[in-house]
Amino acid sequence: MTEESPRSSSGVVEHALRSSTVALEAAVVLESSGVNDEAVRRGHGAAGVFTLVDRRFAGSGPWGPYAPPQWVEPDARTSAAQAAPGARPTRWFFLRGLLYAVPAIVAFTLLPAADHVESALLLGGLLLSWAGGYGMTYLAWAYIGNYDVPAAHRFLRRSVLLGTLVALVVAVVAVYASLLLTVTMQVSLWTVLLLVGQTVYLLSAAALLMAGRELRLLVALLPAVAGAGYYAVAGGTAPPPGASLAAAAAHGPETLFLAVSVLLTLLFALEATRDARRPVNRLVEGVTASALLHCAYGLLIGLLVLFPALNELINDNFESLPMTVTLAALPLVVSMGVAEVLLLDNRRQIAGLLRSTGSVAGFVRAARQVYLVMAARFAAALTLMTVGLGGLGIALFGFSDLRYLSLGGTYVLLGVAIFAAMVLNTLGRIRLVLPVLGTGVAVLLAGAAGADHTVSDSAAIAWLAAVTAVMAAVLVGIAHRVVSEAASHR
Repeated sequence: MTEESPRSSSGVVEHALRSSTVALEAAVVLESSGVNDEAVRRGHGAAGVFTLVDRRFAGSGPWGPYAPPQWVEPDARTSAAQAAPGARPTRWFFLRGLLYAVPAIVAFTLLPAADHVESALLLGGLLLSWAGGYGMTYLAWAYIGNYDVPAAHRFLRRSVLLGTLVALVVAVVAVYASLLLTVTMQVSLWTVLLLVGQTVYLLSAAALLMAGRELRLLVALLPAVAGAGYYAVAGGTAPPPGASLAAAAAHGPETLFLAVSVLLTLLFALEATRDARRPVNRLVEGVTASALLHCAYGLLIGLLVLFPALNELINDNFESLPMTVTLAALPLVVSMGVAEVLLLDNRRQIAGLLRSTGSVAGFVRAARQVYLVMAARFAAALTLMTVGLGGLGIALFGFSDLRYLSLGGTYVLLGVAIFAAMVLNTLGRIRLVLPVLGTGVAVLLAGAAGADHTVSDSAAIAWLAAVTAVMAAVLVGIAHRVVSEAASHR
């Protein structure tokens, strides 16, 4: 669902119906834009908002009797039963957080000890791929909103292949420029392969999730998990300070396992989108601009999650955090699957409230309670995962660094902030989210740039915790207000 505000009521309705994927989303867009039952009766000949959106999702195509002259009805292969998210199995949604698990582990494991130029290239490539994945999935959802799943698969397939080509060209240029403009001699062909590999993985994994193939992503990740297990059992160590990531990548067979996972993810993504074909109808005007907003959102989220690694690049004297500490980020990225499950459940509950609540005041109270319970469940799940990972590390590997607790607690706060942002995005309020996240990132980076060798790693984590706590409070407050907004149907 997007957050555009077309000037006319007709534009709002067209935008809401063609860009939403379930009736509740379309109703939220219409009502939050001021289109109530009276406006719908006057301008569109329907009895009310819910009559209009229910017809749109009744199974006869996205428009029902309200299709424009240019609209071509999809055939049976792209019927409502296929396109509606509710028709897809959701029992494996909790696996969706695995999308970012591999690149996050690689970033936090290798980057802190590697050459700064090479680290900057790898982090920059990861952030750009991360952001591109958000924009890609947004546009794919827009095609699904047109009940044109093959067109969505075509877009995903092309995005993966084009993204891989662009990543290859950019990686070669960046490595060549680094060799010419800096004194580093650490970047090499391995750097190019790592840059391209992380892009291939992120885009392919996003395509698999959009195609509803969570289990295939899990299968693709098994070799990487096996490699990580070998690394731990064999007593592998990170490269020494200033060493090349290429040396780290080439020094053990665990890298081969990681490469197999990337290749499997790509092959599975191409297989899952094999029914790709040209779109039946064009996307609604303005959807590309909205996708750029989601790219910016993904970039900001990536900057926040990877701030400990970025902080070290900015502040050369920052004491490197060992992997036993930075693994605290793993529960956060994996918990995004839990967040998606909760958001789906929230949609069902809100839909029930819209149909069963007899007053606006009663709906507002109930909606607030649903949101608060949902946010508490997510925070509890993330906390349990963080504590569980710490306990597992102590039992199996002898973790003893107390900084894991402080960074783990900080990432719990960040998770609460991200979850509130996800709720707001679901309600089409991304323009409320971006200024908060952008301000937080700017404050964090400014603080890191102004730090010196007297700033300890614990103080840097405390700075991240303070900024994250403020962002979480602001976003939770906004979400608490927005989820309880209601439009009168009189």
